[in-house]
Amino acid sequence: MKMKRMKNEVISATVDSYLKRRHYQANDFFKAEQFFCQSSDQMTLNATAECGTSRDNSVVFSAITIDISAAEQAYQRLKKWINTILNEKLKLELRGLLYPMFCHLYLEMLHAGNRQAAIQFLKAHQNEFVNETEKDFLEELSSVFSVQDIELRPLVNAFRTRKYKVDLSDSAHICLQQYFIKYGYITLIQIINTHITIIRKADNPQVDGEVHEEKGQRYEAGINGHMEQPSGTGVDREMRELQESIRLMNHAHQPLRIFTIKNAIENASCGLIAPKMDKLAVGFSTAEIRLWGIGETVLIKSKAKQTYVPFACDVSPFSKYNEQENAVRSEAGAIILRGHTDVVHDLRFIPEADVLLSVSSDKDMRAWRLNDYSCAAVYSGHNYPVWCMDTSVFNLYTATGSHDRTAKLWSLDRTFPLRIFAGHFLDVNCIKFHPSARYLATGSADKTIRLWAKDDGTLVRVYVGAQSTIYTLAFSPDGKYLAAGGDDKSISIWDLSSNALLTELKGHKDTIMNVDWSLDGQYIASASIDGIVRLWPTQDFVNTLNGGSSSAISQLEAQIYSTCCSSILSLNYYKKNNSLICIGTA
Repeated sequence: MKMKRMKNEVISATVDSYLKRRHYQANDFFKAEQFFCQSSDQMTLNATAECGTSRDNSVVFSAITIDISAAEQAYQRLKKWINTILNEKLKLELRGLLYPMFCHLYLEMLHAGNRQAAIQFLKAHQNEFVNETEKDFLEELSSVFSVQDIELRPLVNAFRTRKYKVDLSDSAHICLQQYFIKYGYITLIQIINTHITIIRKADNPQVDGEVHEEKGQRYEAGINGHMEQPSGTGVDREMRELQESIRLMNHAHQPLRIFTIKNAIENASCGLIAPKMDKLAVGFSTAEIRLWGIGETVLIKSKAKQTYVPFACDVSPFSKYNEQENAVRSEAGAIILRGHTDVVHDLRFIPEADVLLSVSSDKDMRAWRLNDYSCAAVYSGHNYPVWCMDTSVFNLYTATGSHDRTAKLWSLDRTFPLRIFAGHFLDVNCIKFHPSARYLATGSADKTIRLWAKDDGTLVRVYVGAQSTIYTLAFSPDGKYLAAGGDDKSISIWDLSSNALLTELKGHKDTIMNVDWSLDGQYIASASIDGIVRLWPTQDFVNTLNGGSSSAISQLEAQIYSTCCSSILSLNYYKKNNSLICIGTA
């Protein structure tokens, strides 16, 4: 009885997997309830705003935009010049400029996206300031590593957005003007004009004690020396507001973009857009692959001599000639690649070699040259249909998963697999390389996820806990977490270091077939078989790792998009503007 039950489970899982890959849906898959995140008018308005606010037309205003080393050198020369002044009174007054200048230079470096250079600059000079108030603020500043960190710390944000008050006598002011007239240093001048208010005072004789007393009172009056007034007036203030608006636009996530394949509900089996977002490839159950150009890209067979990338198993010239003849253009303008003999299940672009990889139920992986649309190589090694594939960082390795319950590691210059990963009890439905390329993960119909070492093929971890078949995997960009989705309609998040299940994101009403992590790690995108895409913020469960409560994690509020697609072929983030691209059929 037990053997019969196991056999029935295997048959049921195999049939279910087959139906889902062919995008057949049972009656209970159709739901009357639909979720809408945006109306058609809102989506049109957002698209119009996106076209009108492209980066090409943006003006970036920052004191530091190009040369970080020049900015640091300007600061050091100003400090050296002040230290060479013989008049102690003038020297003491001008030294009051160094502290706000130093702090704002650090924040400007962060604003310009130069985190590493900013940290080195801070560590190199922060010990020069010994005043207790200055030391306390610099300690606060040492934990600020991004523009977002500035906004989260009220003291630093107030320092950044309000002008700092520095008192200078007429003599000190004239010396400073002469210095900048002689040496320039536009970076420092911009810092002073934008963030510092110089209060000129008459040259009244004072003892040193009175100067220190006045300075101490100034620190107590404001927040670390800055004045309680907005940063700049008139043109300066408008420029700062424009700068902040541009920063928010540049850091905003692009909306979901949907590419729909018409008249292909039953035939389309997989789809992918090239990393440069200039080509769209779709695999079909008819064993064909169709290529379209996106935007202004026109796919034309090049007659010029192309750089040759060798493949270990290049097909023979005669066979290549025949397959080139089959790379024809359809009525819809698509290039059709023929060579597979069964359903095409997955695709990957390798832009460095201008190659497209495909896997099929005919048990083979094929490499297609995109300069002449010929089949460059055929890789045979699996005994049953190949369901999935992935490429490592820099596209050095390719991994495939199959109905034969194994995953295999390939290099395109070898005719045989480099590694065989065996251990699953049922189909390997999905496979994903770790960002470091040292490991790869496989998800299976046996309800487990396995983590393998790429170099020696050993099994590193087994993640058990899923309630049903796993169909999709995604690593976080920093390589710390692994997301998995499948038939149980939830997304499981695993911590790779502790082997612990952190949380489950619930909300989908149907099988999850696609999961991807945004390039900045802030969102997880998921798509279910009913055409619904959800966008989950990751900040909440990351905060939980740092000591927060985990009670509400599974109830995270997600942005919901109804794609109106009959099936979703792929859902991926792209480096270009961190774009989220969905490919579906309708």
